[in-house]
Amino acid sequence: MYKVLVANRDEYDTKGIEWLLKSSMNGWQIESAQDETELIRKLESLQPDLLIFELDLINEERFISFIKTIQIIGPDLIALTMEATFSQAKRAIDMGVSDLILKPISADILLKSARKIHRRYQMNNRIAERMPSQKAEKVFNYQELFLEGPHPAEPCVSIGIKTENPLELPKLYKFLESYPFQKTVHSFILSDMVLIVAEKTNAAWKEESVRFMRDWQETSAEQVAISICTGQQDHNTVRGHYLANRKLMELTFYRGFNQIIEENSSPEWQSIDPFLSPEEQSRWIDFLNQSDLEGIKSWFHEEFLVLAEPYPEPGLIRIRLTSILAQIRRHMKTFRLAGGEMEKEYLRLFQTILYSPLIYRVISEMISFISYIFETIRSDKKLKLELTDRVLFFIETNYWDSAVTLERAADYADRNPNYISSLLAKKYGKSFRELLNETRIRQSAKLLIESEMSIKEIASVCGFRNQQYFNKVFSKIKGMPPNQFRKGMFKTSV
Repeated sequence: MYKVLVANRDEYDTKGIEWLLKSSMNGWQIESAQDETELIRKLESLQPDLLIFELDLINEERFISFIKTIQIIGPDLIALTMEATFSQAKRAIDMGVSDLILKPISADILLKSARKIHRRYQMNNRIAERMPSQKAEKVFNYQELFLEGPHPAEPCVSIGIKTENPLELPKLYKFLESYPFQKTVHSFILSDMVLIVAEKTNAAWKEESVRFMRDWQETSAEQVAISICTGQQDHNTVRGHYLANRKLMELTFYRGFNQIIEENSSPEWQSIDPFLSPEEQSRWIDFLNQSDLEGIKSWFHEEFLVLAEPYPEPGLIRIRLTSILAQIRRHMKTFRLAGGEMEKEYLRLFQTILYSPLIYRVISEMISFISYIFETIRSDKKLKLELTDRVLFFIETNYWDSAVTLERAADYADRNPNYISSLLAKKYGKSFRELLNETRIRQSAKLLIESEMSIKEIASVCGFRNQQYFNKVFSKIKGMPPNQFRKGMFKTSV
């Protein structure tokens, strides 16, 4: 029986998911948990095949314990989240989730994801049942991949084989079952690769791998990458070999497939700041406002497609790409494009950023989506902004710049500054400076609540030249100084 555990704080959502799965998937055993403690307890008692859980249900203190538990039990994971933010994306990547689904939950998307995972589960079981009985007596087993055990009696060699499309792994595994390696090997199908383990001999494993890749290409158009670990580095356990192969395979994000990666190529990742700098944010605002697709293509190429070793850690690159996606999202909202078909394309792109195995494919998808946005704006006259909306848009996208003036806003709107000033007074009863300060204070209040930045730093990134003036404006608009506002919000949250 296929066992599913649903973990969600919201009782209404939990019951809805349970009803949806029970009514659509006959024969599944479905249980639920509504807090972190109950989740850990039921993971250990039920040992589910699939865990559908709210990402924020796991707090930082229990995160490591939770990861160890799911590594031992090994369920497939579907995570739920309220926001498509870079921090949630990184957390999901660290957990190894199969899908990250945004709330409110779409029944179709959830069912499609659950069915896809279930089909993979059934296929793996059928493959295991067809294995000849003599293969049951293995020197190596699945448990050794996930639990650190003693060194094997004999040194071993491991080979990882990864397909560009993970759904092709069962086909690859079946091909391996009958493949005539020169030495006896033991194969393990995993969610991201097939791992081969063999006792260490003098066999020429690189030549074997080249031969295998050539033979595979004669039967399939699916590209593969192969990693080889001979035990030269410090990974003498089976789990050490598995982790070493996974690390080598991360290089395919930059290098692509149809290649053999040897142990001495093990990456040493370069640390980068995944967030866009204020200058980069300003540049992206200009790219989008001016519909400068060629400028965007050039920027992507320089930033991501000509990288050399040491490469940035792929997870940080994915976070950086979600930061760019946030800028695109803001542009969509400005032109009221956050909905309908455009929304579906946006969410699909978000999934591509999280899970695509190739960086050039992610960049290609992002450029196509941006081009789609530009073409939609150009072709739909209803999306043209009114004059006052253009000025507000300018404020929203430039409030962080301490040099912003009415004259610059007027240049952007292509109107006389006095005319802009009178128009704003007539429509909003406020001056340009008042609207600008309100935007700056709104953004600074958000940072006071959500970040640990100092008040001086917040004042600077929100466009104020000095903290004293920031305190004065903040007190006027919010009725209290920023330090009191932060303390008051902290007490409320506690």
